[in-house]
Parts: sequence; structure tokens; C-alpha cells
Amino acid sequence: MKRKAYFKCVILGIITLTTIPGIAQKKPLDHTVYDSWKSISNVKVTNDGKFSVAVVKEQEGDDYLLIKDLKSYKELIIPRGSIYTITPDQKYVVTLIKAPFTVTRQAKIKKTAEEKMPKDSLSIITLDKFGIIKIPNVKSYKTGKDFSDYLAYTIDDSLKTKDKKEEKARTLILRHLSSQKEDTIKNITEYIFSPNGKAFAALANPNPKDSLSKKGVLYMDLASYKKQTISEGKTTYKNLIISELGNRLAFLATSDSLKKEIKDYALYYFQSGADSAKLVADKYKAGIPDKWNVSENSTPSFSKNEKRLFLGIAPIQLPKDTTIPDFEKAQLDIWHWQEPLIQPIQLVQKDRELKRTYLSYIDLDNGEKFYQLATEDMPVVRISDEDNGRYAIGLSNLKYRFETQWDIASRQTNDIWVLDLQQNTSKQIKTKVQGPTMLSPNGKYIAWYDLNDRQYYAYSIETGKEVCLTSELDINFWDEKYDMPSPPTPYGFAAWTENDEAILVYDAYDIWKLDPSGTNAPENITKNVGRQNKTTFRYIKTDPESRFIKKGEKLLLSAFDNISKKNGFLVLNGNKKSDLFFEEYTYSNLAKAKDKDVYCYTKGNFNTSTDLYVTTDLWKSDKILSDINPQMKDYNWGTAELISWTTFDGKPSEGIVYKPEDFDPDKKYPVMIYFYEKHSDNLYQYFSPAPSRSIINIPFYCSRGYIVFTPDIQYTDGHPGKSAYNSIISGVEELAKNPWIDKSNMAIQGQSWGGYQVAYLVTQTDMFKAAGAGAPVSNMFSAYNGIRWESGMSRQYQYEQTQSRIGATMWEAPELYKENSPVFFADKVKTPLLIMHNDNDGAVPWYQGIEYFMALRRLGKPVWMLQYNKEAHNLKERRNAKDLSVRLQQFFDHYLKGDPMPVWMKNGVPAIDKGRTYGFELE
Repeated sequence: MKRKAYFKCVILGIITLTTIPGIAQKKPLDHTVYDSWKSISNVKVTNDGKFSVAVVKEQEGDDYLLIKDLKSYKELIIPRGSIYTITPDQKYVVTLIKAPFTVTRQAKIKKTAEEKMPKDSLSIITLDKFGIIKIPNVKSYKTGKDFSDYLAYTIDDSLKTKDKKEEKARTLILRHLSSQKEDTIKNITEYIFSPNGKAFAALANPNPKDSLSKKGVLYMDLASYKKQTISEGKTTYKNLIISELGNRLAFLATSDSLKKEIKDYALYYFQSGADSAKLVADKYKAGIPDKWNVSENSTPSFSKNEKRLFLGIAPIQLPKDTTIPDFEKAQLDIWHWQEPLIQPIQLVQKDRELKRTYLSYIDLDNGEKFYQLATEDMPVVRISDEDNGRYAIGLSNLKYRFETQWDIASRQTNDIWVLDLQQNTSKQIKTKVQGPTMLSPNGKYIAWYDLNDRQYYAYSIETGKEVCLTSELDINFWDEKYDMPSPPTPYGFAAWTENDEAILVYDAYDIWKLDPSGTNAPENITKNVGRQNKTTFRYIKTDPESRFIKKGEKLLLSAFDNISKKNGFLVLNGNKKSDLFFEEYTYSNLAKAKDKDVYCYTKGNFNTSTDLYVTTDLWKSDKILSDINPQMKDYNWGTAELISWTTFDGKPSEGIVYKPEDFDPDKKYPVMIYFYEKHSDNLYQYFSPAPSRSIINIPFYCSRGYIVFTPDIQYTDGHPGKSAYNSIISGVEELAKNPWIDKSNMAIQGQSWGGYQVAYLVTQTDMFKAAGAGAPVSNMFSAYNGIRWESGMSRQYQYEQTQSRIGATMWEAPELYKENSPVFFADKVKTPLLIMHNDNDGAVPWYQGIEYFMALRRLGKPVWMLQYNKEAHNLKERRNAKDLSVRLQQFFDHYLKGDPMPVWMKNGVPAIDKGRTYGFELE
């Protein structure tokens, strides 16, 4: 800033402060504010609607638990409270208390051994009086899900073990909540309550030096408080499970040596009243295929009615060849052209495939017979009616895996079977169904959406009748805004109704009720209000455990106004509906009291921090329950507004303009333009100041005197680069018509697909002073045949069918691959470019950033590349995100504000100085 201009600003500031008493100039955000900025998660409401509980998280520091009395609004803050449970009787909140962040940090600095690290603790809060009981050195805790008089927790008292894979044994305390009486049980590795909270079981693993104790399984009937050892003496016990009512228990065990690589596990079963558990399945069990066995990689489970005991079986794996030492073994991967999945996918999925199991069950009420359900040809089986049902659905996409290399629809393609568990039969009913498939809750129907003809179907399992449910409707159930060269995806299922009578599905705006039998005509339950008013309604499941919508149940719907971008709610109660409610906020973390119309949720918008609220009258009014970021008022923030324009190719488009809070229309502002695909629907979204994982932080730049613009992009197949140009540049030109825009100081920034678009745009225009491209594809020819290393998938499908939008193979349309590859036009670039591309990027191959950097370097263009070591597509390490945030600011402030160039931009940081200096100093 020039000296005269500086003094002018100071004088004006003094005048402002003296003429408007009580108004102080707000500070701009800086990089020191991130750590203490807070957010809210894990919101719950007690069943009676009397209390709310939520976790308030710091970005880096100590979280806390916020408990609020919703009648008196008295609050209780539990410092460092994290994971918590509201007990089934709604009388207590139990929470783990994390060790202080600063203490843990210091211990890490000192490289303290794991067993000597600072310990967590436990708090038990009595809700009616806000009484607190604290228990030190607690590792974990559990309660019953539906009912529980007891709380179990383990003391963090285990010593260092030689075998890191072996579960550490700890002291367990079983505490009666109301009487506060406690019982101590030593050497426990695993423990569990029955869902109804009336039974308890644990696995004991005593110290090998204790000759008087043995490994075993403890079972307790909590009503009589009778302890019973139901098995002991095996080498290893694991995967403990108790049935719904607590009367039945199962676990896996083996007598094999701990050193044996492939152990023979068996399934054991116990019924209340018996003396001990008995073996019910091992590799010799009738029905288990030869050279197969019970798998340790699957935890048993009981059906809801406790009549079936489910387990996973798998082929017995061959042990490793130990006849040849490792240093003499060849290390290679063999790629075969006819394999269903390419080697990189196989390697990514290797561990999962080694642990793959096939669902089977023991019929406990019919002589403990064994039945195998899933097979190698039909690996996925889903059973109806909470595993009680007669029918199940079998799915397999094995025949279609080869095509997933280039065809996205093949990932959702399945052959379908119906399994009759009563008759022990299976029948294939469909082949090559492309689209999402589901089994109705009670097992009467299978429903699916067909990506090819874009219709919903249902199949009656009892009659074998297949019905198209939507063919008579002149409504699109597929995404009308889908702009990629592949079949559009459906808007989706909402829910089933009771007794499988109907299924609810979405169109662009409304919700439809479809009769799976085909008897009744489809019904628009939102009465076309959504389409008439360009409002999108979506069902909100307020009971996380509900399997269907019950008769007479009130439906809570979210509402989004596609014109104004406001959000709200609508409640449907039969043919009645509440008033449609809208506000200029974004809502999240909604939780409802089970027995009352009490809703807690978070809401915020761009200039209002997201806080916790409650409504008891369906949003006729609400009350704020928290103020987690009071410091926000001390900082210059910003405003958000929607603008619209017509793109160069004649398409209507929208974008958001973010202005500094102290915006002065008589000043000129530098502009940051960020884009990906579409952002305008996020007009009322709140953004916390936070270190950048890859993109600019919008409030940070607004606070520091930038206009930020996020334009939507309208695409045309085959021409993603030109589409970005037509949408972004036309939007920028529209924005630049405002006198407060400094046209000579504008920059663009994007990551991944946005990074590609940045890389392309700087080959087409010189209107930007600087540009930042994160993980950009620069050469579509070399990228096309590359690999997404995180998933192991080929990148071909992206160009042919999805985001890259070429719509053809490289051999069919090479001209399009060249047209859209920035590296071929690198000689046209005049804009200084900052690239970030990390060497462990699992989405965009790292060499794409290198190709562009090397081309621009060869051509003498100003270009820098940040390569964060062992980092992913978007930065995972917070320390690296903080580093990137500083460099982005320095880069753009230099070019758009005239700030001095930092050393890392001026001279770089030589490899010999790596870790010694970071080059942040200004020249």
C-alpha cells in the first residue's frame, strides 16, 4: 500500500471510530484462528424431549460435551467429553473424557511409550440433577441398547505385550447404575451386553504366568446376577455375540497354537440354562463344503427371533511357503488381459478378499442343521424381516466385472436370485439388472430401478409377477440435470411403508407412493407442490432404527427452494400438512425425541456460525442452544449473494458472490474465483476458517479484502474445457461489470476437476493475474490409460462416461482428447501458476502435475509445484494443510495485492535445506 493511501485509510478509520461510538474495526482472519474454531456433531435428544446432548469439537484442541435442559435451558459442559451414550432409561449420559490435548501432545513429543501415554477417563452424568461421577483411567465402556441397569467399562491398566495383534487383557468393572455398586472382573479382552441389557458376556484372557486361571467365556444373567463360565481352555476365543433377549450366545474358538498361521476355528453356541457351550459348526459339519471352514473373519449373529444363528464360512487358505526364504522369492504382480479385475484393483481389495466369507446359518429350532446361503457364484445374500424371514435375495455382479474398466453401469449390474429358506431352494429370477436393487422389509417384493429404460420395477416373490411401476407416468425419475455421457442416476428410494404395501421414490421435486403389486395407481403424496413451486422435498428418517414408515406416522420432509436456495421443512400427517417453512439457513444434524415432537438440529449460513437449536412447534419458532464461536464477531467476515447470467453458449447459469463484511462499493477489490462443478445451491452454507486441504477458504479471503466468486459450470459432452471457459469466463465478465471489481487483479483456483479446469483456462485467456491448480489432469491421453491408485480402478470410464465428459474412447475421438489437454497448449500460458500435486495421490496420477510443470518450466513460464510427501489427493495431515494455507495466501497476495514475494517463490527451497527452512520469509 502506498504511503498516502495508507495514511488516508488510517484517518478514515479514526473518523469512523470517533463518529460511531462503540463500533471498532474488525480484524481480518489469519492463520492463528483455525485451531480453536468449533463445530457441532453427534446431536441427540432424550426420548421424552427433555434434554439434548451434542459434542462440540475444536479443530485442534479439546472438545467438550454440551448437555442442555430443554425446559429451563440450563446447560452442563463436560470438558473433553467425546464418545457418549444416553442410557436406555434416559436417566444418565455416559461419556469418555479424552486426556488433555496439550498433555498428550507433550507425551508424543517425548516419545512416551504407548502404555504410559496419558489415560482417558469416564463421566456418568445424572440428567435430572446434572450430577457428575468421574472415573479415571478408562479405556472403553458399553451399555445395553434397549434397556440396561448396568454399565461395563474397562480400566486402562494393561501392560505392554509382545504380540501387537493379540487383544490386550484389561480389568473390567460392571457397575449397577442406580446403586453404584461395582463388580471387578480381571483379564477381559472382549465384552458385550445383550440388546435388551439383561445378559452380559465376556472373554477372559489371563496372564500365561497365572497357572490357576484359564482363557474362557463368562456369561451372566443380570436379573439373578449369576456368573457362569460356559467354556474354557481353548487357545483363542473371539467374536462374541448375544441374542436379542440374552438367552442365547455364540462365539468362535480354536485349540490351535497361537503360532499356527491358519487356525481351525469352530462355532460354539450356548443357551441359558445349559451347563456349558457346545460346538455347533466346524469344518466337519454336514453341509460345509470340503476344504472349507468356519471363518474367523465373520462375527456370528442371531436372527431377531433367535431361531437362526448366522456365521461366515470360507475356503481354507493355504499356508505360506516357508521352504524358500523371503530374500530368495521373486516379488511381482502378473497382469492378465482376461482377468475380471485388473491387478491394481485386486491388490487394493486383497485384504478384503482374503477375509471374504459366505453367509450361512444354523437352524437352532430344527436339530441345529447347517444351511449355506451365499456361494462363490452368488456372494451377496440379504435376508428379510430382520433375518427372521422366509425369503432372501441373492446378488452377483461377477459376470460383469470385466466391463467395469470402462463402463460405470457395470458396477451396479447384478444377477438376482430368490432364496426360500423354508424350502431350502434358490431360483434365479433376473440377469443383468442395471441399477440399485432392494428387498422389501418383510420380504414380499424385490424392487429395482433400471438404468436403461429409466423405470422402477417390482417383483412379487410369492407370485413371481414382475410389474413396471412408473411406465404410465409422464414424470422423470432420473436426474434431469445429469450432464455426463452415461445413463443418468435415479433420484432414489425414500422408504418402504408398513407390511410392504408401498415404496416411496423421488422425482426432481416430489415424492411418489408406488404400489409394488401394481394394483393401485401411483400417488404423488406431496400433491405436486414441489414441481409447481420448484421445491425439492426429501424424506427425513427421524428414527434411526425404523425399517419402514408405519401407518399413521407423520413424515418429516426437508424442503429446498431451487430458486431462492432457501432450506426448510414440511410435515405430512396423512392428508394434512404443516405450513411449508423456509429460512436462509442450511440445516444439519437433525435429531428427534422418540416420544415427542421435539427436534434439535444445527443451522447456519455464510455469515452466521452453525449452532445448536431446538423447536417444539414444528419450526413456528426455535431457540438457540449454543454459541460455540463467539469470537466470530471480532473478525471481518462477509456476505453471500446469488447472481445469474447467460454463458457464451447461451445457457442460463448462476454463481455466488462473497463480499467482505466491510464492503465499500466505492472501492475496487481483487477477486478470487473458485469452481468445481456447481455451487449455487450452497448459497446459505457456513464455512469455518480452517487450514486448506486443497482449496481456498472462502471466509478467510473475504475477511482479508477479496471478493470471492464461485460460478456454476454448464457442460457439453466432448468439450469439458470449452464448457468451463464458456461458463466461468462469461460469469467473470458479468461480475466485472460492477465498478467495485478490480479487473486487473483477478485469480482462479481449483482442485482435482477444478484443478484441471484451471490448467485449461490459463491456456485460453490471459485475464487472470495468477492461478492455482491442485492435482490437475494436464494430458488426457496419458491420463486415460492411467490408474486411480487408491481404488485400483482404470481411469478410462471417467473419460468415456463420467466427469471428464469426453464420451468416447481415445481411439474414437483423439481430437477431443487433444482439445481438452492443457499440456498441448502450454506455450500459450502467460499466467503464473501454482500447482499442488502430491506423490501419494490416489485419484489423479501424480505424473499429470509433473507433465504440466515440466512443460511450463521448459517454456520459461512462471510455475511452482508443491509436492507434499506421502500425501493424498486432498491433504490429510493438518500440518501440511496449515503449510498450504500460508503458501496460497502468499502466492495470491503477491500477485493480486502486491505483497513481497516469499523466499520459496523467489528462490525455492533446495533439497539440502528440506526440513531446516520453509521459505516463508518475505524477500
